[in-house]
Amino acid sequence: MKKIKKINEEAWNYLNKWPMESWTKSAFSHVPKLDNICNNACEVFDARIKEARAKPIITLLEEVKMFVMRPIAKNKVKLSNHVGKLPPVVQSRLDKIRKESKSWMPIWTGDDKYEKFEVYGHPTNMVVDLGKRLCTCQFWMLTGMPCVHACAALARVNKKPEDFCHKWLTMDAYRDTNAHYVNPLPGQSLWKKSEQNRPQDPKKKKKTGPLTNKRRKNADEGNGGSKKSKVTGILKRQLKPFTCKYYLQKGHTKRGCQKKRAADVAQALADAVAAAAAANTKPTAQENVV
Repeated sequence: MKKIKKINEEAWNYLNKWPMESWTKSAFSHVPKLDNICNNACEVFDARIKEARAKPIITLLEEVKMFVMRPIAKNKVKLSNHVGKLPPVVQSRLDKIRKESKSWMPIWTGDDKYEKFEVYGHPTNMVVDLGKRLCTCQFWMLTGMPCVHACAALARVNKKPEDFCHKWLTMDAYRDTNAHYVNPLPGQSLWKKSEQNRPQDPKKKKKTGPLTNKRRKNADEGNGGSKKSKVTGILKRQLKPFTCKYYLQKGHTKRGCQKKRAADVAQALADAVAAAAAANTKPTAQENVV
């Protein structure tokens, strides 16, 4: 934070408003085994139900059910054909890390269990403990998969990085995640009618203006361009200072240049005076005959 303050104090003031756990990996928790924070799942869900927002609640829930059922069935088909200990996305990322680990040189420290290594490379050396699954770069503990330094040490002892990934990243955990399913339901016309009294709609005052289907935005997302909102932290459009093309003065353009207007008026007056003087001195036809 001190380095950020030296480079840009305005950015430092903005980042101080938020807890460090929400924007820097150095403060992320090691429990979820995730090295990024995003709301992609929320955005996908919100985009999917955008057209159904204005529909009745039963119709909305039916469309949400259909949206959830399709990916569950699709993932189960993929699971039946996949071979390997890790899911495809995790395996692809681990293969990339393994290739990058070739530029690091592990040196065994001499411990009895052959688990502690000092890994040399750029920009600095790292310490790896294969037994405790620790690395000073924090990547292994943060994501659950071995980092480039751990992969270099594992290659030294002829062990597979796949065997050192967290259990939450394995295919067994992926299968457990997709083991559930959504029970099918018949159409609304086939539902069993209840013997109880029908619930009454709550009394509510209708709001003026058209219905809005937009989602509620978080405090850090701004107000969507509303001029009346006074929410702080909204980034405004930054425009460069205007420069006059004729006199190279900042603060106005060539259209609003007062000096240019005055010069044009003076030139027009001078031209008019010159034209009038030329008309008075021009000889007439009678003078030419004489």
